[in-house]
Amino acid sequence: MKKILFTMLALLSLSAHANYYCLGEIKHLGVDSSTLHVSNGFGVHKLCNVSEEHCKAWMSMGLSAKMSNRQVVIYYRHPTLAGNLSGSRCNEIGDWVVPEDSVYYFQVY
Repeated sequence: MKKILFTMLALLSLSAHANYYCLGEIKHLGVDSSTLHVSNGFGVHKLCNVSEEHCKAWMSMGLSAKMSNRQVVIYYRHPTLAGNLSGSRCNEIGDWVVPEDSVYYFQVY
């Protein structure tokens, strides 16, 4: 039983580390009728639906970061990539798109 529990915990910790983030200053912060659009230097990404509570918080945090010239970190879920990929994967996401890798955390840095 202990081996099974240990194996399950090990697998969960691996999946928790399979995420990456993009760090940069807010270059664009906008809202259309339903979507929050943010760029922190890597294209404009459609992050979330503004009717969702977490999206309202992200919008407020983004505005605060923009006004105070602070950087933001956007975290994405990916099955194998991990760490700060601000120089590579972040540039590959695209512009004016819903990121293929889902956004799960937004942080003012």
